[in-house]
This record gives sequence, C-alpha cells and structure tokens, in this order.
Amino acid sequence: MAETYIRLFRYDPSVDAEPVYKTYTVPWREYLTVLQALHYINDEIESIAFDHSCKGGICGRCSVMVDGRPALACFKTLSEGEFHTIEPLKGFPVIRDLLVDHDEMMRKMESIDVTLHTVKSLSPLSAPKIDYQLYWEHLERLSMCKECGNCMAVCPVYAKDKENYAGPAALAQIALRAKDPAEMGDRTLQAVLAGVYRCIGCGQCASVCPGHIDHPLLFKELQEQAEQSGLVPEDFGLQKKLRKRQSEGILF
Repeated sequence: MAETYIRLFRYDPSVDAEPVYKTYTVPWREYLTVLQALHYINDEIESIAFDHSCKGGICGRCSVMVDGRPALACFKTLSEGEFHTIEPLKGFPVIRDLLVDHDEMMRKMESIDVTLHTVKSLSPLSAPKIDYQLYWEHLERLSMCKECGNCMAVCPVYAKDKENYAGPAALAQIALRAKDPAEMGDRTLQAVLAGVYRCIGCGQCASVCPGHIDHPLLFKELQEQAEQSGLVPEDFGLQKKLRKRQSEGILF
C-alpha cells in the first residue's frame, strides 16, 4: 500500500515545556491533501489540534507551514513515499499543535477600516460604473483575499516591525478601497500611515498567496500615489494632516 510520512509539530503550552515532532505514516493516494492527512491522523491514530472549515480554499482557516512554506492544508497535496514536515503558521502564537491565534492579524485588519466611504447612499443606478479591466485585473483579484495569514507569515518587514507596519494582508485591503471608484476616503494617506513605504518589494507575500494577489505591484502603486500627493517617508507631519482631515469630516 502506498504511504506518505508526516513529521508533525506537537505542542500544548499548558503542559509541554517545549514542542516536539512526531512522525506518522499515512496511506497515500493521488491528490492526497495535507488536510486529509491531518484528518486521518486525528481520526485513526491520535487526537491533534488543527483548524479548518470550508475544505475548499475559501475560508483560509487551515493555513499551516508545509515543508517550511505557508499553504492552505485543503489545497496542498502530498507526495508518495516522502517525509513532509507540518508546522503551525509562522509568526502566530501557538494555541496547541497546529492551532494558532489569529487575533493580532484580525485586529490589524479591523483597525484599517475597509468600509466604503461615500457622501451619499449608492444604489445600483447611482453607483459609478467600474471599468471592465479594472474589475477583472484588480478588484476581483483583491476580493479573493482569504485572510489566511500566509502573506503575514513570510513577510520579513512585518516580522520585525509589527508596530509600524500593518502587513501585506491589511495593505491589500487598503489597495482594494483605493482602486474602488466609489471610494471617497483618503486611502493614500491611510496606506502611508499603515507603513506602505516600509514594504521592500521582496515578493514573498505574493508567492504564497492562494488568491494570487500581486501585493508588491499594488504597494508600489500606493507608494507612487503617496509621492504624488507629497506624502513622502520623511514627512513627519502625517498625524497632523490626519487630524486635520478628520476635523473636516474626511475619514478613511
């Protein structure tokens, strides 16, 4: 019978001093996914902690590190006869085994306020028309963000400076609103305050994004828009400008 081998990260902070790795033998079949292998271990061998919901690449909850790279467990397939190391998503606090705490990332996402800002209610008849190319090349792609955390796990800037850099997932949502023709908030200023100038354009975020979002290109565009608006990295008056806009009723 064909098999694959899972070297699994095991850790319960409430009882374990250090994480350990245990190896499990799992029956292999073509297109066997990491999630299916985890279910086999949990159901047939011993209980393990991991997260999932849709099993179809929509919810983003099953992200884990597979052989050192972030991936959706429901999409990532395993090879026959090989050892695969499965670990919790890098950079996130471990609750138990593969289950991690996403609270910090979700607070970042919530704090940027991606609500559409307009001066009046929009109906299907009054809403501005969206260019076909803009929709299919940018808006539709950006809406594919699964909030899985893969991009945050590999971002070297976010790992070093979470206080001043909102991270690629949050900035992608700012980019979505910045490109929306109905948006009337100052998303360029918001991007600068969220740390868009700190992006080094390494492209690691895009390389692991299951939604195939081109983060570096989007962030470069936001940087160029900021420069055109005079919002340069050396401008230490951004908070003053922000307060002025807010006093005038101009919000993000």
